[in-house]
Amino acid sequence: MKKDKKKMRNQKESNIVPFKKDLQVISNDNPVNIREKEIDKINNHCRQIFEELGDFPDTAGVSAGEVWYNILYFAKQRVIHCNSYPIFKINDEHSTKEVTENYAKFSDENFPELKVEKNFKQLH
Repeated sequence: MKKDKKKMRNQKESNIVPFKKDLQVISNDNPVNIREKEIDKINNHCRQIFEELGDFPDTAGVSAGEVWYNILYFAKQRVIHCNSYPIFKINDEHSTKEVTENYAKFSDENFPELKVEKNFKQLH
């Protein structure tokens, strides 16, 4: 019994009993950096998936537009089933707006000859 008491005195006293002996505590110093890392991880994964999908429409027996429509349809269907309708609606509207704006900027930068300038001339 005396040996056990001496052994206990030499160890640090702690009221915490770990469930796992090899558990490591990770400190979240900056949650913004962790969120950005997770978003980068998601973006890289999605890019990889869509690079693999990029070759598929060429091998399909229908037009590439129909293939991409079906891919978009199933992606949206999955999102609406996994989220609430308000979240789906907000994400759908914002992603459509962002993709359209990015495409417009890309077109303006790479194909300036196609840019249509708006001239508001009044007759009166």
